[in-house]
Parts: sequence; C-alpha cells; structure tokens
Amino acid sequence: MPHPIDVIVGKRIRLRRLQLSLSQTDLGQKLGVAFQQVQKYEKGTNRVSCSRLYEISKILDVPVTYFFSASGDAGIEVAVAEQFDVPELKDGFRLMSAFRQIQNNAVRKNIISLVETVATAAKADAAT
Repeated sequence: MPHPIDVIVGKRIRLRRLQLSLSQTDLGQKLGVAFQQVQKYEKGTNRVSCSRLYEISKILDVPVTYFFSASGDAGIEVAVAEQFDVPELKDGFRLMSAFRQIQNNAVRKNIISLVETVATAAKADAAT
C-alpha cells in the first residue's frame, strides 16, 4: 500500500501537470525517465526522491512546498483534486476548469443541480 503522503504528492504532480497541459511522456522526457515512471509517481506507487521532487517542481513551475502544504494553502484546485481518486482526477479537473469559466450564477446553479440529479440517479441504479 502506498503511503498517504506519497499519494498526495502524486496527485499534486498530476494536477499541476494537467494544468500545464503536459503529458506523462512530456514530463518524463524533461526528467529523463519513461512515462511509466511518471505514472508510478502520480499513483504514489513509487516514492519521489527529494532531488527528483526538486526537478519536478522546477519543470512544473511551483515551489517544492506546493506538494506538501495544506490543501487550502495550495489553492482550491488542490483541495478539490485531493477528493478524487487518481483515475478520476483528469475528468474532475476538466469539469472544475470548465465550471470556473461560467460567469452566470443561474447557469452555475443549474449545472450543479443537473450533476447532483445524475449522480443520485446513478447511485440508485447501482443499488438495484
């Protein structure tokens, strides 16, 4: 089982990489490792060494503390992203990014209502 800190660091690497529209291959090339290694870092399967985390922070243009600070200190995206499992993170980030672009409060409320309705229906379907 990966250590919870390794999972958090991995999620934050993935979130920032997605924010910059970098693929795992792109990040791996900049680090001199295969995309599979980046994948393992992001899942928390492999721990990131201090020197490697320093390199990652430079490539992703964030301070090393970004990977360890409290969720609120790192920004709303990190706080929300930490609620997702790794496979869900990309979709969650896309949804959150698109939602932030909607200026109309009525439209925002309607979207929230729609998503809650669909989620409730899906939960009911899964229970049957």
